[in-house]
Amino acid sequence: MLAAQEISEGLRRAMGDRGKRKFVQSVELQVNLRDIDLKKPENRFTETVELPRGLGSRPRRVAVIAGGALAVEARKSANIDKVLEREEVELLVGNKKAAKKLAREYDYFLVDTSLISLAARALGSALGYVGKAPVPVPAGTDIDAMAARYKRSVTVRVRKNPQANCVIGTEEMPIDHLLENAQAVLNRVVERLPKRWANVQSVYLKLSMGEPVRLSVRR
Repeated sequence: MLAAQEISEGLRRAMGDRGKRKFVQSVELQVNLRDIDLKKPENRFTETVELPRGLGSRPRRVAVIAGGALAVEARKSANIDKVLEREEVELLVGNKKAAKKLAREYDYFLVDTSLISLAARALGSALGYVGKAPVPVPAGTDIDAMAARYKRSVTVRVRKNPQANCVIGTEEMPIDHLLENAQAVLNRVVERLPKRWANVQSVYLKLSMGEPVRLSVRR
């Protein structure tokens, strides 16, 4: 396990290494795993975690693929960075260069369920290449509220390597906010491990350009 005090102290140590940069650094969390067989599908996972304190000045970029009333509502939302309707998505089918550019530009793609198959044809390969996937939007969904959740979310993956990495905020954020975000990610990752904390080898915190700070994990 990791006590809140241990995480807070690790964050202070990591932030103390910030130096002077010409950009705002991200705060990164790394969880290294042990004694877990990733050849077994049940041990591999992808989790999207809504951070309780968000991502500070670097929220996720959210795109919506929709038509009709849903597209109209999406265009009204301050939480949505781009809205694509059917005609625009159809133009991406077979246009690999444009699809890859779009896939890199946005973090999450929320897709009207009626357009999922089209989105898969147009963007599936490009999204898969960068570790993303369309997120279905069921009928009746409050698209603004859904986008707001994804705006403050991160995706954590354990696939080929026994390691989970993600950003938990920026150096501008208060320590207690970063602590809450770190705990949210750690709890979700540990819940997915067959032996919980016994499968955690080590945990590190660092700034984008800083040295990793190792936390003391108790099993």
